[in-house]
Amino acid sequence: MVKLPKWLKKLLVQVNPFVAAAAFCALAVYSGKVTVQNRDPFQSLFAERDICLLTGSVSSNPAKTQALGGSYRMDFAVESVATVNDARASARGQVSVLIPADIVESLYPGKVYTSSRVQGGILIDAGSRLSLSVTPGSKPHEFVASSVRALGWGSGISCRLRHFRALCRLQFRRILFTWGNAGGLLLALVSGSREYTEGIVSDSFRNAGLSHILALSGMHLSLFSGLALFLGKKAASRTVADGLQLGAIMFFVWFAGLSPSLFRAMLCTLILFASSLLRMNRPSGVTVLSVSFLLHLVIFPGHAHTAAFMLSYGALAGILLVSANVKRLFSRRFLPRLTSALSDSAAAQLFTAPVTLRLFGKLMPVGILASVIVSPLVVYFLYAGLAGLVLCLALPFLSPAIGAILNLFYELIKNTAVFFARAKGVTFDPS
Repeated sequence: MVKLPKWLKKLLVQVNPFVAAAAFCALAVYSGKVTVQNRDPFQSLFAERDICLLTGSVSSNPAKTQALGGSYRMDFAVESVATVNDARASARGQVSVLIPADIVESLYPGKVYTSSRVQGGILIDAGSRLSLSVTPGSKPHEFVASSVRALGWGSGISCRLRHFRALCRLQFRRILFTWGNAGGLLLALVSGSREYTEGIVSDSFRNAGLSHILALSGMHLSLFSGLALFLGKKAASRTVADGLQLGAIMFFVWFAGLSPSLFRAMLCTLILFASSLLRMNRPSGVTVLSVSFLLHLVIFPGHAHTAAFMLSYGALAGILLVSANVKRLFSRRFLPRLTSALSDSAAAQLFTAPVTLRLFGKLMPVGILASVIVSPLVVYFLYAGLAGLVLCLALPFLSPAIGAILNLFYELIKNTAVFFARAKGVTFDPS
């Protein structure tokens, strides 16, 4: 039997076991001592260089990238493959596929929607079954699609739900398209789709250290759940309000998709909801984050080394662990109302700085102040957009007026982000 030193025994007794377990796992994973295995690796009888056809289903929302002149990237669950010699075999696992924008956007308004009404477009979203003509990409388990053939959505309940979700997301794009640039930003904030977001806005948010605002995360989830809780309390009892809040959380995650940061936010919310339902003492924020981290690694281990995962957990850990200490520094120099926001922003950037420098080679300290100013503007813009959307569905003739108001709001957000993006950052060469 191994005897532990007294100081280590005392430390293990005093430290929260969930926090200790999360810290140990994080140290093991990110020090390279433990390799996170892919649970669903791509497996085929043929070498990837010989494969020319993939058959399977889309397992993630297609996301616009800068690769190959603006293609979309999506995860694809492979069911079968074929080679140039017409040899066919079953396969399994996930691959990454780059697909031309004109194929993905064949039904999108303002893209090639007009021509697709005559020629017929393909609805590509999570759940759609496709046959892809491909060539190997530049990375392992990556392919580049040249043509696509739709294979339907299946007949089961889950298949029909995925098809319904894809249709809802498509219709949502068409509604917001009438609001121009403001609709494009609202679409990015609600569904994570950025194909209608102005390039100058995306670049300015990134260069000003505000990328987290466009990435679906806890801020967006808390807005929807908070709104549902508020309406539930006004209309019924607290139990009904809690049920509406949980329903709003699950609906938003279902509609937007399971990005690492959004899944982290959902886990934290569900842990708090479960503790309240079971009449347990409310756990501390650090405990909730630690349990969420451990569950996340078990459910989606492949997320561990993604930027969204590391930045999401790092930012929240910074806020929970050192924000109070940073607040004491700011309280002597800034207005009291700004102290909390500034300390949270500084603590988040402090903990995510190593990851940001390692992955992107640049750090924007101005993001501390920019986040304090732009985040509230985005929150009000999001609430105004959702309220305007409800009004337009009830009274369609109000759409032009609401769109004009939202675009004024949008210009304020855009110009503010552009202003902060002009500041110089700290550069670092990862090599």
